[in-house]
Amino acid sequence: MNRTIPIVTQNVDRVVRMADYNALKTDELVVTSMFRTIQGEGPFAGYPAVFLRLSGCNFGDKQDHCAWCDTAFHLDKGTMYTPNDLLEKLQQLPGYRKSDILVVTGGEPTLQLNLIHFMRHVGPFFKLVQIETNGTQAGFFRRLEEKQPQVTQRGYIEHFNLAPLSVVVSPKASTKAGRTPQLSEVVLRHTGALKFVVTADANDPQHVVPEWVADVQQQYSMPVYVSPMAVYRKPYAGEVSSIWDAELINQQATAVNYAYAARYAMEHGFLLSLQTHLFTAVP
Repeated sequence: MNRTIPIVTQNVDRVVRMADYNALKTDELVVTSMFRTIQGEGPFAGYPAVFLRLSGCNFGDKQDHCAWCDTAFHLDKGTMYTPNDLLEKLQQLPGYRKSDILVVTGGEPTLQLNLIHFMRHVGPFFKLVQIETNGTQAGFFRRLEEKQPQVTQRGYIEHFNLAPLSVVVSPKASTKAGRTPQLSEVVLRHTGALKFVVTADANDPQHVVPEWVADVQQQYSMPVYVSPMAVYRKPYAGEVSSIWDAELINQQATAVNYAYAARYAMEHGFLLSLQTHLFTAVP
């Protein structure tokens, strides 16, 4: 597919850096939303999950990266929580169970170094903690190693009060550079899986997985997922969108991306990761 697919850019925020969180107290996190759902992508797809969406992203303007991102994570609209208050709120979500996994996402969650402190409180309340990150914040992982250097299995850290930590990295391509930057070694040491959004549009840098992934796969025996890009007709509010909503989703263009992702996964030996939450109309 050689034509450019129109992308509806929505929920645009400003570019955020670690320094933007300097005014926080030593243990606070800035949160956009929290909700219980089914994890729709990656190695824990299908698991009942509590999503904790942290505010702010270093690609928040959605210009050079992630124009297709539909997520709202505005830093200036976030709510500050201490670890105890946040855990209390998470446990009050309808249907919460201790067997849920906790998915910490954003925005870019690793911009907030206080997340490391928060995770030390999580163990008794969730089966597992999964961080979804774009992998650009090497400083977060260096701080993680300073606080707890013991890694018992690649991608899993068994020390946060008995709740394992799984890191899924989804690198993003630069439109200007036309490529996806390689991850740093400190990030890769803690990565359990890689996930790439792909599109059938040959003019988009996310049309292919970067060449450096082959070396990473070989060196770390790391699973690599490809996820097809959903194409929206218009912006929407909230956390729920449905692939069955023809007024919201460009179903024809999205179907092309889904078929392309499946063929691409088979051709390169990757794993296909569909956004299953889009099919169920849950958050």
